[in-house]
Amino acid sequence: MPKVSLSAAVTALSLSVVLLVALSLSGRWAFAQEATSFTVQQEVPALAAVDLGASGRSHADMLAFEAAIQSDDGRSGTLFGVLTTVDLPVEAGDLHEDRLGHLVFDLGAGGSLVVLGASVYAEAASEMEQSRPQVRAVVGGTGDYIGARGQVTTTRNTDGTYTHVFELLD
Repeated sequence: MPKVSLSAAVTALSLSVVLLVALSLSGRWAFAQEATSFTVQQEVPALAAVDLGASGRSHADMLAFEAAIQSDDGRSGTLFGVLTTVDLPVEAGDLHEDRLGHLVFDLGAGGSLVVLGASVYAEAASEMEQSRPQVRAVVGGTGDYIGARGQVTTTRNTDGTYTHVFELLD
């Protein structure tokens, strides 16, 4: 095993500290980042159930949907989404199933946000439970939202509409 001099070790450690500081100041690797928040209101969605795999409720069943949306800054567009069932209740007392969601919030003028994540639904329910927020990841975007990342918290309202609160990292 080669020997490393004390001065070489100190130099390497100093360079590492300088690199960490530079990365954190550049915003490429920060421990805390600011978030930009805004809200999107969604109308009642049009739903289409797709029975895949075994007949009846089963893994891989899909629910496709679309709905009109409007952001709090006045931008309007369409939400497109697909939910895929990945876990069905099998044990007594288990009243929920898990679905993976892929959503695209098209806010017009080439500006869209892409959202992915898992959600919990009441057994055999087409839509989320009312007033029970679910959080998914914002993984990208186009136009004004290019490179977007963060999260969106979605809540189904009592009138069947939805509220989506976005928190995007700056």
